[in-house]
Amino acid sequence: MEQIYKQLKQFGHIRLNESLSKHTTFKIGGPADFFIEVSEVTKLSKLLSFISSEGIEYFIIGCGSNLLFSDERYEGAVIKVKSSKLKVQGSDTIVADTGVLLSQVVLEASKNSLAGLEWAAGVPGTVGGAVRGNAGAFGKNTSDCLEKVEIWRDGEILELSHKECGFAYRESDFKYSKDVLLRAWFKLVQGEKKAIAKAMQEYLKLRTGRYPAYPNAGSFFKNVKLEKWSDKTSDLPEVFRKRGSIPAGWLVEQSGMKGFTIGGAKVSEEHGNFIVNFNQATQSEVLQVVEAVKEKVYNKFGVELEPEVEIV
Repeated sequence: MEQIYKQLKQFGHIRLNESLSKHTTFKIGGPADFFIEVSEVTKLSKLLSFISSEGIEYFIIGCGSNLLFSDERYEGAVIKVKSSKLKVQGSDTIVADTGVLLSQVVLEASKNSLAGLEWAAGVPGTVGGAVRGNAGAFGKNTSDCLEKVEIWRDGEILELSHKECGFAYRESDFKYSKDVLLRAWFKLVQGEKKAIAKAMQEYLKLRTGRYPAYPNAGSFFKNVKLEKWSDKTSDLPEVFRKRGSIPAGWLVEQSGMKGFTIGGAKVSEEHGNFIVNFNQATQSEVLQVVEAVKEKVYNKFGVELEPEVEIV
């Protein structure tokens, strides 16, 4: 391990036996053999090629949101991407390293009177995480304005078009491959700065008071597509019918599960689609809450909730 440690130092800041609970918004996770922070795309590519050649397992994180790590040791390398290059290209495109915060891209778009990402105001996480999970809110998705990406794949740097990314609701092909996102190109539209700022403020207001104070991973479950709803859709609120989906938080709340607790994990009192770590919760306790919520929602509505959070 000492020899590998010395070689890994050339790619970024490295720590041994680093607790992953320090690097996830859920504040849950056991130690990793190697924890490496990489701030340049070139070094990230070289690091990935090196550890692949050495047969070392790896996992990529950004801000650590949307993740629930095991309390057991991660045998391999956890790589935190901190690449930060961000620029406007041409009149309507923003190019961002995948270590850039999504909120920074939103602000850059606003400064340059570019519309299309207002819904992401206040969304945590990095560009890489947003693209990988096709993050979204209020009926909008990251893929709506993504033109192309640059990736590392088996030692090669490739560009993939939007169509080659396999986007679906909260999904992309990157969740099921060893491809690693390096950069993303957002194709936006010219708009009025005041109108963009106003829209951002409106989206932020919708989030105010609904985000829990305790550590969490963000929205835990995917919203349910209307076509999976077995009851009469006319009984649903009109806004759900317009968006074509039923919020998972609404289903959890209607099932009476807000505040449901096991150990140090519970369903948030503020929002039904957040599971919070209010008292040194373990992954096991969170997953027990998850299963109880899924069972209650299924018994009441006949729909199966699917996790949006990645369970490692």
